[in-house]
Amino acid sequence: MSVKCRDIMWLMEDLAPTSYAEEWDNPGLNVGDPDAEIRKIIIALDATEAVIDEAIEKGADMIVTHHPLLFHAVKKINYDKPDGRKIMKLIKNDICQFAAHTNLDTAKGGTNDRLADMIGLKDVKPLIPGPDEGTGMGRYGIVDEDITFGMFAVRVKEVLGLDAVRVTGNMSKKVHKVGLCTGSGAEFINDAVKLKCDVFVTSDVKYPAAMEALENNISVIDATHYATENIIVPVLASYLKKKFENRGIDDVEVIESKVNGQTFVHI
Repeated sequence: MSVKCRDIMWLMEDLAPTSYAEEWDNPGLNVGDPDAEIRKIIIALDATEAVIDEAIEKGADMIVTHHPLLFHAVKKINYDKPDGRKIMKLIKNDICQFAAHTNLDTAKGGTNDRLADMIGLKDVKPLIPGPDEGTGMGRYGIVDEDITFGMFAVRVKEVLGLDAVRVTGNMSKKVHKVGLCTGSGAEFINDAVKLKCDVFVTSDVKYPAAMEALENNISVIDATHYATENIIVPVLASYLKKKFENRGIDDVEVIESKVNGQTFVHI
């Protein structure tokens, strides 16, 4: 059965409607032909040049990512610039690039629900309620066990496969209610404070925001942008595989990118 790019776009729309996206965002098909036939899809967090090269090497027809390749209007496409090279490689190799970004953060089963599940939260609700029940930006929930902030920080570090996380707060403080936002979510710390969360998990936390959180008696875990969002890659791969299986489609391969988008060097 022939599967076109637009068929996969509709499947992704079912999971994360573009109407959920923030106004500044640019989800959807960034590069490619909606009518292109797709036989191999590679899933990644970003359409980096390394991921595009990986797609070329593996003969993929489509790259599905969380972060859009293009956030802003493109006025020039120069091959000596990173964006220009990426666009050129995609077009020359007939590869479509599709993204589900803040709409996937907001959706049920998206990045935020995935992180909440991984760190063991119960009775999970949207931090900022969205357009439909269970949707919204960020999540908060309960830790139904006796655990300190230090112990909880270690849990976050381990489930995300990190060597370390950045923390602000009293390591001996008991944790009951936890808020979170995958990616750069420091702007929602005050919303977590209003909900009386003991901890907020996110990334890209600047010093002033961390100090303000401390003064508001909420501890913060910065678990890196990459680690809090790359967790959606296997979820997207599993979702598409199951959809194809349910439709009796067995000639479209879905693979997860092997390119590690973040490297730490310990000296």
